Amino acid sequence: MVTITQTKLWKATFYQLISFGGLALCLMVAGVVSADENKRVALVIGNSKYQHVTSLINPANDAEDISNSLERIGFQVTTGKNLDYNGMRLAVRDFTEAAADADVVMIYFAGHGIEIENTNYLIPVNATLKSDRDVEFEAIRLDAIVNAIADTPGLKIVLVDACRNNPFVAQMKRVSTTRSIGRGLAAIEPGGVVVGYAARGGTLAEDGDGRNSPYAKALLEHIEQPGLELGKMFRRIRDRVYDLTDGFQEPFTYGSLPGEDIYLVPKIEKVAMVAPTTQQTMRATQAIAPVPLSRADVMAAAMEINTLRGWSLYAAKYGPQAITEPEVVTRMYEMTPKWAAKEKGNSVLEDLITPDPNSRKEIQAALNETGFDVGIPDGAFGSKTRAGIRAVQLEKGLPETGFVDPGVVVSIGLDWKKYSNADFISSPFADRQYPERLAMLGEYPEIIAVLGCLGLRKSIYGVFRGSFYVALIQSGHVQLARAEAEKCGVDLATITSDAENRFVVKMFSSDPSFVDVGYDSKSKISYKSGPYFGLRKDPGESDAVFGWRWYSGEPVKYTNWLPSKPNKNHGTKKKQYAQFQYEKRGRTDLRNAVAAQWFDGSGIGRSFILEGALQ
Repeated sequence: MVTITQTKLWKATFYQLISFGGLALCLMVAGVVSADENKRVALVIGNSKYQHVTSLINPANDAEDISNSLERIGFQVTTGKNLDYNGMRLAVRDFTEAAADADVVMIYFAGHGIEIENTNYLIPVNATLKSDRDVEFEAIRLDAIVNAIADTPGLKIVLVDACRNNPFVAQMKRVSTTRSIGRGLAAIEPGGVVVGYAARGGTLAEDGDGRNSPYAKALLEHIEQPGLELGKMFRRIRDRVYDLTDGFQEPFTYGSLPGEDIYLVPKIEKVAMVAPTTQQTMRATQAIAPVPLSRADVMAAAMEINTLRGWSLYAAKYGPQAITEPEVVTRMYEMTPKWAAKEKGNSVLEDLITPDPNSRKEIQAALNETGFDVGIPDGAFGSKTRAGIRAVQLEKGLPETGFVDPGVVVSIGLDWKKYSNADFISSPFADRQYPERLAMLGEYPEIIAVLGCLGLRKSIYGVFRGSFYVALIQSGHVQLARAEAEKCGVDLATITSDAENRFVVKMFSSDPSFVDVGYDSKSKISYKSGPYFGLRKDPGESDAVFGWRWYSGEPVKYTNWLPSKPNKNHGTKKKQYAQFQYEKRGRTDLRNAVAAQWFDGSGIGRSFILEGALQ
């Protein structure tokens, strides 16, 4: 269970979770050790906007996405985009000070690189490189970066996505006729540092057509996966990039890892896992006297989970006024991840509570009735409505954001139960679930059992018309995801109506972790690919268009295919599994596009939708 003994990466806490009528459900839940015990630091640089050659599309995106991913697994991340020579030099210098006592150190660079006389250089955005001797004065030596962290005591990783076809080479004057300028980067022999290249030494890497380069895309798919040993992670990244580039690009890792297994995210060990399956078992469960919990214990659980669902369960236990306490509302605003807060600010929580004009009109009417005049309710929150909301927050001692939160809803006399009805989505953002905390709040036992079985994989869960759903982030093939689901007593989702389809789409559409965005240069189509679910082409059916079946065995009465999908071309090329997708011709910004229709895909994805029944 201990992953890196000398660096104390993770420790495990054993929780006894629930007893289902004598059927024990226990989990070994791994948690991050305290900052005093485990320090993880990362420097992430993405150079896209080169000033003297053509810009690159992806490195800045890669840097942003990888920074967010590393933050989610406990790294303190320093991110630099489009850095010039001085900016890169200072970033590395300052980072080495922060890394001096760290247990895990990672440096990631995406941009242009060059090899001259078997020495590798990473190129800042202001480099001109008019001649081969300029490189010593305008670029940063890779071995200098490696050596800068070589003496730190912990695990050291340097990842370089800088083997792209380099436009500097074509314009560079050769001062020395004997000096070699390589294709890609040269192989490296690092001492005590693991160095990963996006492409094997002497070969080129692709920038990619989508938001991320193939190497960054593969890294993002695997780096947060629980229980994936570091050496195996690099091998899977290699295989994934090789597949994404049709064999053109093969990543390579230099240096050696310690003898023991290393996990960036720990593996989960499950013990005596038996989920309740019958109505009789559920009744027995309800009859068992729960372990007495104090209100402080339950509040601590809600604070840790910090989802709208968690606070709704807390309000169900202690009344709506319990969620108007300033410390509770302040914590609620923290449920928005940093990347989403940058884009949407405080609107995320408000959008959850008031998703449509009618619910916003109701808020405005209640503000008027309680003496906060906001004018005629029209469902649009303008400056007058914002001022009214701030006035409520000021009067009640709540954070003065001007946006609707549960404290505002209760304070203006609306029934909170209406905003936390039987059908719900736990959160718009995927996170690791903590079943023992959810049990303290009174979550459905079936949901707790399945989330416990799935371990610390990031997910969103919800309930719709008597069934529960889990939108799960897990890289791999749909068949492997289904095998995992079946072990936990559920299956890939069966979608039988437009309302159910809309609900499932709403579960994953706010979090980009569930989707891949790209551009197919052959068809000239921009696409956003979402999770796979439980529809697949029957291998015994020769007709690629009509031979589709639900894993559950239910008849196919409802579909929501994209135009011209599925088609015979895909059927013959093993595109035999259904996933959510959005498509638009031409290069298009798909940031706000929603992948709501269906596409016949290969079965390899980064997310899946599971479904189970509530008793």
